[in-house]
Amino acid sequence: MTVEHEGDGSRRAIGALLGDPGAAWIVDRVRRRLESDATGEGLPLLSGVVRLAGPTAEERAAAVRLVGRPRKVGAGLSVDLAVVEQILRRGPWPAGLADAVVTLTGPLADRRGDVARAAEAWRRAEAELEPVVRRFDGLSAWWRDWCAAGGLKRAARAEVARRTGQPGGSREGLADAPMVAADLVRSVRAVLESLPASGEPIAVLARRTLGEAHGLDSSRALGRMTVAVVDAAFGTDEPPDQVAGEASARVAWARAGVVLSNVASTVLCLGVPGATDVSAAGLAGTATGQVLEQTRAARMPVVLTLDQVRSGGVGVLASDMTVHVCENPTVVEVVATRWSAAETAGQRRELVLVCTWGQPSTAVVELLGIIARDGAQVRYHGDFDWAGLRIAEGLRRRVAWVPWRYSAADYRAAVHGDGPSLALTGVPAASPWDEELSAAMLETGHAVEEEAVVDLLSGDLTGLG
Repeated sequence: MTVEHEGDGSRRAIGALLGDPGAAWIVDRVRRRLESDATGEGLPLLSGVVRLAGPTAEERAAAVRLVGRPRKVGAGLSVDLAVVEQILRRGPWPAGLADAVVTLTGPLADRRGDVARAAEAWRRAEAELEPVVRRFDGLSAWWRDWCAAGGLKRAARAEVARRTGQPGGSREGLADAPMVAADLVRSVRAVLESLPASGEPIAVLARRTLGEAHGLDSSRALGRMTVAVVDAAFGTDEPPDQVAGEASARVAWARAGVVLSNVASTVLCLGVPGATDVSAAGLAGTATGQVLEQTRAARMPVVLTLDQVRSGGVGVLASDMTVHVCENPTVVEVVATRWSAAETAGQRRELVLVCTWGQPSTAVVELLGIIARDGAQVRYHGDFDWAGLRIAEGLRRRVAWVPWRYSAADYRAAVHGDGPSLALTGVPAASPWDEELSAAMLETGHAVEEEAVVDLLSGDLTGLG
């Protein structure tokens, strides 16, 4: 370090004492303390002891030049800053230790100011959502809590990493994280302002609101952040950990009228009729109607995509008919097998069964809406566990249904049956269609899978137990 004589002290002198490489650790400790404790009201009088474990001979020699030989030599090295302060003020640098360090190393960083400015930048980024949160009950409180828990910062840092191509983000990029966060929030706001949609594919929504078809992909921080906000805006009071990953995103978007894919959204069904008049439906409607009629005649299950459901080829049930809905595909398999056997035995019976396959997709909801359009009754059965109750209530909010062997009495009968007993785990859920059901489940502490009562369900539909 080059030192010159200057003013009322000798820079050469303090350079000899503090500019030596062996004293660098002392200068570094002092500077860090000054930056962390800076108040903007001048440099403080320093005190306290700084210690160094395993010092080198050069570091020991520098300490001796600065404060003299220690009374006791140990494995570590200790320097009393108050002693250094006195030596400098009485000798080469009357302004004191803090001023000497600043003179040698340059102006202090305003760390407290930096922290305050960063906090204000994050606050402004968070506030970018305020114009739209008032449209949704409870979203404002959820947003504050999500940001307070670090959600916005994590999203911004992930986006910085994506933009810089560095897993942890570059130092310069992370410094810009509040600005990146503001960009993300403005994008989320643009999406929310256009919702709810009406069966719009997510890529189309992203292109329309963000100018980029892949802007809401789950691989991006913006996509994950947006689906969390959408779930809070359009969701229910269900604990968010009940459904994970892609299924959770599909449900959240579906509630807002957005589909992840017209092809990926599907519904498993049995006995659904094809439309009798598809003259205005075009080739897609005609093809769908033919598939439904042929599989219905063969007593075979069929999986329809959302595009097929919307093709115009799905028939509408008469008002005096019933569509049964189950949660698990095994029920469809068993019913299809026994329905075919009943047909072979000469027992003609018509039935319509739709499977949600867990959380109901947009295809499930729209299919039920079509076939029950003229007043056909929808009857629902699902698993007797907390997740099953949540799935049932989620569907009930979108499609009116009545219980199908899905009451407290049915649950108690199933629990006391011959099947194996399963422990009921997880967060309890309500059963608004039968409040006694949830209470009975809490009381017994047992879960009953739908497959355990498949014989009863199949018997209802086919007449064969």
